[in-house]
Amino acid sequence: MCKCLTALTRLVLLSTLIVGDVASAQVIEVKGGTSTLFQSQGGTILLHGPGINASAGAGLVSGKFFGGAKLVKGTKRSQFILGVDNIPFDLSTDIFSAGHYLTGVGAGVRTEAHGTKLYAFLGATSTSFDSPFFEGVRAERPAAIFFASRKFERWSASTKTILSNQITTIGDLAWVPSSGTKIAAAAGIGSNHLYAATSLSITRPLYDLQAAYIIASDQFRRANVAVPLISEPIHENVLLTLRPFKSLSLSAGRQNYLTPLYPSDKSVKSTVDQGGVEAHILGASLTAMIFQSKYGDSTNIAMAYSASRTITPRIGAEATYMVSRPDLSTETDTFDVGIQEVLTPRWTILQVVNVSDGQSTFGFGGSFLSNFATVSADYQTYYVPSRTTAPFEQALILSAQIHPVDRLTLSGQTFVAPDGRLLYTTAMESTVSRQFAGNDGRGERHVSGDMLLRGIVMNEKGEPIAGAALLLDNLPVYTDSQGIFYVRERKRHAHTLRVLADQFLEGGSYHVISAPPAIESSIDEQAQTIIVVQRVSSRKD
Repeated sequence: MCKCLTALTRLVLLSTLIVGDVASAQVIEVKGGTSTLFQSQGGTILLHGPGINASAGAGLVSGKFFGGAKLVKGTKRSQFILGVDNIPFDLSTDIFSAGHYLTGVGAGVRTEAHGTKLYAFLGATSTSFDSPFFEGVRAERPAAIFFASRKFERWSASTKTILSNQITTIGDLAWVPSSGTKIAAAAGIGSNHLYAATSLSITRPLYDLQAAYIIASDQFRRANVAVPLISEPIHENVLLTLRPFKSLSLSAGRQNYLTPLYPSDKSVKSTVDQGGVEAHILGASLTAMIFQSKYGDSTNIAMAYSASRTITPRIGAEATYMVSRPDLSTETDTFDVGIQEVLTPRWTILQVVNVSDGQSTFGFGGSFLSNFATVSADYQTYYVPSRTTAPFEQALILSAQIHPVDRLTLSGQTFVAPDGRLLYTTAMESTVSRQFAGNDGRGERHVSGDMLLRGIVMNEKGEPIAGAALLLDNLPVYTDSQGIFYVRERKRHAHTLRVLADQFLEGGSYHVISAPPAIESSIDEQAQTIIVVQRVSSRKD
């Protein structure tokens, strides 16, 4: 603790040097936009230099003005933060719900002493109004925060303490007795309410098992902040997946969640029981799922069946049938058939037929990929447990990134909100580089050519992430609806690769699990760099 306090003192001394570092920033980024998904409009300026990152942004969230600024100074062993900081608050028992965090406004430091990772922060906890364009905050309660964690050969332990008007102090311990097996426990108090949890995670070739039991009251929160709203697992949670054969997978599970309601201190309990089977037969993929959900006082039973097959190397087909049986409304059913054809490596087309409650509709979509623009239109179906009368929502998801001039990117995407509404986000971003000795100050321009820089960004579950932000040298790029980024150039070059973890179009912040420091262009159209990230913050309506 004393080392962290000493580091905090150093932070005050270093703050006078930060201004000079910002003035020498190598890369300056400007972005802004509007979003009904986040009910926000605004913009941010970001500065990146040797050992220094800074940002300042402002805008409207639900018609109210918010803003926030942040300076991060890095040294060989420590990182000093001044301003807004999103503080991860995951426990070893969070095998079903990673991504917990809280927001603070003040001064902090991350460092390491004798193998122990330390974090100290002094200031105030804050309500966070996140968006893809700026970070809006509102300081609320004075707080002192101290986190510590350490890993041993097969053990790891951590303690997390928040001293404010309500006290949080939770410790956890995890044991990995063998590869693919993890046992963990956590206990303490969160916002003055008792908390205890145990978890077991086993991964084997023939099966996967995740199980946890959590004891917490309806008023439990990890930190006494109104936003972000992140659901807490409660009571029994289990998911079992069996793979008796290579072509067959069976799954069953039960999830219990406690969802806080903004701006009150009340929460709603929800339960989802599910079972499923997935088989691969004669080149076709067959899936059947059943859900029984309860949200508040409403319940629903829903079933989904799907079949897909690659007919030729360029043509694929998929059919889906879904039925919903709510207790408070009439039964509904939907049948979809879609055919996708790859015309060229840059062009694909999609044709969809939908029959819902006896009414037929036809739709068309597809995608186009080039240096100037990446555009896609895709029909997707979502299961929305809170809509117990009609939980299946089919939506046309649009995604586009356009580069009209060098270093200027225009982007937009539609989303399905947690309540099933179709929302959108549009954004603009530009990058400027400063001149340095030995450099003529001109940015590298990526143009059409035979060499290809290609990669995919996905989460820890292997699911692609649309709108992921990356920086190739000084060139900002975004992934398309399939999580893929794509840049051509005339000659083979190696480029530094940086994941802009706090600038994804979906909003929130991400933690990089694995990413190479550099990427080299290749003539191989199939060559692909894989980047894995994990979401650590999000704003929920």
